[in-house]
Order: sequence, then structure tokens, then C-alpha cells
Amino acid sequence: MAIDLRPDAAAPPDPESPNRLRKLVIIGICVFAAGSLLCLGFTPMVFSGIVQSMRDSAENAQEGCGSLGFTVDDDVKIDGLAADQLQNAATIVGVGQKMQVPPRGWVIALATALQESLLHNYTVATDHDSVGLFQQRPSSGWGNAPATATDTRTPTQRLADPSYASAKFYEKLLRQPGWNQRRLADVAQAVQISAFPERYARWESFATLLVNRLTKGAANGVVATQGDPIRCAAPGQITGAGWTVPALGQVGSGFRPPDRPSHQGVDIIVPRFTVIHAASAGIVITAKCNASTGNCDVDGGISVKGCGWYVEIAHTSGLTTRYCHMVQRPFVTVGQTVVAGQPLGRVGSSGNSSGPHLHFETRVNGEAVNPIPFMAARGAPLGRSG
Repeated sequence: MAIDLRPDAAAPPDPESPNRLRKLVIIGICVFAAGSLLCLGFTPMVFSGIVQSMRDSAENAQEGCGSLGFTVDDDVKIDGLAADQLQNAATIVGVGQKMQVPPRGWVIALATALQESLLHNYTVATDHDSVGLFQQRPSSGWGNAPATATDTRTPTQRLADPSYASAKFYEKLLRQPGWNQRRLADVAQAVQISAFPERYARWESFATLLVNRLTKGAANGVVATQGDPIRCAAPGQITGAGWTVPALGQVGSGFRPPDRPSHQGVDIIVPRFTVIHAASAGIVITAKCNASTGNCDVDGGISVKGCGWYVEIAHTSGLTTRYCHMVQRPFVTVGQTVVAGQPLGRVGSSGNSSGPHLHFETRVNGEAVNPIPFMAARGAPLGRSG
């Protein structure tokens, strides 16, 4: 899906102090996730490697976006993952590639398998009759369909075959409407039907890292339609990592420049009324007016404090994004689930602003990080001109 994001015009800045309560909530979620990982059987040393890999995925750019006709790299080594886990990850990605599933599907499949089995292939039922990488249950109909006309295996035996189980996961995934734009947890739940659907989300960053390591950056790429070759994302397209640019325009004031060390994001120069899009799927945690004058329905100024009309979205693994200076009340409300690329509002100049622009922030565990490398790491670089 391509989004119409058009550049132009000029505009300035805006400082916004972090919301301490929200920071604590996000950190609390991450601590909960960490505790859950330990409960799943990771040793402290292995867990440390996983956390570092997730941090790398959240903060560091992966060059490239996969090559045309690439093959899965089976020789990759990642701290915290054993040889069988890496081989199973490569199988999941390889099956997705053969089935011409876009890279976003590979990320979703890996995150699901990480949650269900930690990428270990359980050939004997571990929970009721759950089996295999995806812990699929024959009693729910999984494994009933033979892989070929001569496939005489039982459903349990089929599901214990990583290639078969991966193919069945992808078949059901592709039947979910809008699967490549929706929250990973929602899509994985629609396929798997779990008692704990939100637990899939905590694996998204690590699954993205795995895809990029196995395929030289394919999570940064896109396919125009199913079956097309992978290529780097154009502005407005949603990458395999699940991200897109919020508005297409030149970057003005940057992240914490020497003359504005408190500037926690970047200013994207676009005309008034330009539509602002959600950079990734998530849940709206803020949608309100923030101006020292108490009025966001008029242009602000350099003497006005605050973000004006603005929106914040919680994504996965402690990631949040912020969109400031909207011209009117946002299109979304707190608690609403949004898909990648969904319109959030329109560009304006409310709050601490001297002209129309989008002030865009990215945060990891509540701390502001530079949006330029952050978005580049997800295949959606800011500042493209067309």
C-alpha cells in the first residue's frame, strides 16, 4: 500500500519535556517482559544476549534491504540462540520466501514461534496436544491437510516438521485482512488463538533482527504485491519491519542540535493540513492539547510552551512515537488501535511553533532517541524528497 505523502513549505521547532509517569509505565512493561522471558527458561547469560540483540535491533541501523534473489544465510550466529534455534528460524524464513510471502510475514512468523516454542521444535506434545515450532494443536484442525497426495503422516507428525508447520502458519496468515499493516500481536492471535495474545508483541524487535541477520536486511524492504522481488521501501510504503514515514518532507531542525539541546525529535517540513500517518501499528496512549495558552485551535508561537495538538503511540518492545503541532483535534483517541500508515491528524502550528511542520519523536523505553537512524533502521528513512 502506498500512502500519498507530499512535501513542501517551511517551519520551526518545539521543546517537550518527557512525561515521567508514562516513562515509568513503559519501563514497567519492559521489566515485566524481561521477567516473562526468564520464566520461559532463559538463563541469565542467554537472557543477557537476547536483551542486547533486542537493543541492537531497536537502536542500530541494518544496512541494505535484502538482495534480489537472495538466499537465507544459515551461517549467522546470534548471542543467546543455539544452533537448532537458528536453523529453525532460517527454515521459517526460507519457507516464507518460497511461498512468496512478503518479509513482514517472516517477522510475524518468527515472533510467533519465539513466543510459542523459543524456536525449539517439540516433536512430543507439551501442552495438551500442542506440538512443533508454533505449538499448533491437531484437535483444533492443525495438521489435518496432507502436504502431498502421498503424505500418510499423522497430524502430529506433520506439525513436528518445521517446513510443514511454517507453511500452514503462512497459509492462515495470508487469509487475515490487512495483516501486513496491523499490530503483530493482533495478527498472530488471529492465526494462533492464544490465551495470552499480547505476549507475541514483545518479540517483534528481536524477530526483525533475526530476519535482517538471516537475509541481509530484508525486513527493511517491501514487495509491491505478493510474489514481486524485494526492494527498498519508497516513501509511504510499509516495510517488512512494519514502519513507514509519518509525513514526506525535508528535515528541518534536527535532534538535540548544539543550539537546541532540549529538542527531542526532528521537524519535518510540510505544508499546513498535510496528513500525518502512524509510523507503525500500535495503541494510542495520548491524544490531547498541550499548550501553555490552553488553546490549540489557533497557531502558537515561540513564546507558547507545549506540543499543541499531539498524539503518542505505543508500539512494541518499549517503543513509542510522538507527533506534535497538529492543526486541529487528532483523528484518533486514547486506547484506539491503529495500523501502520493510518491517518492520525493534520499538520499545523499549534503550541511552541512559528510555522506549520510535524515535530516527530521516537523513544526507546521512555528515552528520546534520534529519529533519523531509528527510522533508517526500519527501512523508512526520513527526509526523502520524492
